[in-house]
Amino acid sequence: MKPMNDILITKAPDGGTVDAIASKSAAHRILIAGFLSGLDLDGVCDELSDDITATKICLQRLCTALRQSGSAGDRIVADCVLPCGESGSTLRFLLPLAGALGIESDFVCQGRLPDRPMEPLLECLAEHGCKVEGRNPKHLSGRLTGGTFRLPGDVSSQYVTGLLMALPLVKEDSEIVVEGRLQSRPYVDLTLQVLREAGIRIDERESLTETKTETIFSVSGGQAYHLPAAALEQIEGDWSNAAFWIVMDAMLRLREAGGHIVCQGLDPASAQGDKAVVTIAEQMLAAGTAEIDIDAADVPDLVPALAVLSCGRPAGSITNIINAGRLRFKESDRLHAAAEVLSGLGADITETETSLTTRSKGRLTGGTADSFGDHRIVMMAAAAACIAAEPITIKGATAVNKSYPRFFEDYQKLGGKLQWL
Repeated sequence: MKPMNDILITKAPDGGTVDAIASKSAAHRILIAGFLSGLDLDGVCDELSDDITATKICLQRLCTALRQSGSAGDRIVADCVLPCGESGSTLRFLLPLAGALGIESDFVCQGRLPDRPMEPLLECLAEHGCKVEGRNPKHLSGRLTGGTFRLPGDVSSQYVTGLLMALPLVKEDSEIVVEGRLQSRPYVDLTLQVLREAGIRIDERESLTETKTETIFSVSGGQAYHLPAAALEQIEGDWSNAAFWIVMDAMLRLREAGGHIVCQGLDPASAQGDKAVVTIAEQMLAAGTAEIDIDAADVPDLVPALAVLSCGRPAGSITNIINAGRLRFKESDRLHAAAEVLSGLGADITETETSLTTRSKGRLTGGTADSFGDHRIVMMAAAAACIAAEPITIKGATAVNKSYPRFFEDYQKLGGKLQWL
């Protein structure tokens, strides 16, 4: 039987309450801290998402390698195959970690992951004892040593997180020097929060001169992780995925449809940067037909949700989503995918190398949307049904399993009607 990968949405949600799924960003970090604390990960975050499953499997294999190989002086003799799936977080966090543990590893990637940007991190690893060779798998050898690690601030914050989590394990003290403004800073704050909870000390300072700005993280070597076991059971709600319920609620209000969607289990004080969706959505609603700019530098994962909301603003309003160039290197070229899908559903939307501009018609027509194999594009197309005159078919809708496997179950609980094709 042919698998049912496509979905037909005949009615959008009209209101109700949904529980936020556990945060994928927090779960990656807490699982790694739990592994390094010697905690049992069995039964933790089961069936949360494909990305989290990838991290769990890789950590379990690293654990097995450590247990079976023992130690040979300063070098652990092991060879480990780590299936990262399509998870950029899994790959970028575990490369430096495997290096710090001295575990020779093959990182096996799927989808676009083998070709997503990695050079700044790989160069740092090469300068400090680790060599990474090959496209897929990426073979890591050597053992990570401390010292000074320099990274540009306009690249993935995941590089910084991977080093922050690995460097406490090496013998030497280290510094991570981020040159220029650190984009997606909230994700690094989330990492620091988990590290503090695990008893890891990281000192931070800024160096400001007339010509440059640097953020410097100082990491003492030889530290040990002590994450409380309770942290594995208390992972906070995910603002990135909840963003789609929040913008759907905003679109219902724009249409004066009468219903409200409430996503419960979210922490307003969270370190997750994507909690900004609440403030941004309200700004978009309050702007009327005025032209507005939305800076996506710190919240790139919100772009698909905000793009579809921009299509529901009053007719004639213009929304510019800027500083979004890094979306071209996600599970899809997400900037192009968002523009292509929304245009196909009836939007007046244009893309540049780093931005999206929408000239709202107040509604969409509906039609067929390709998921581009991207979970956030699936959820964006599903949210578009709130302002579409006709049904929407999403091709490859199962891509949503990467971060939110129960998305369409929750969609139906809120009154949406759909059919798997």
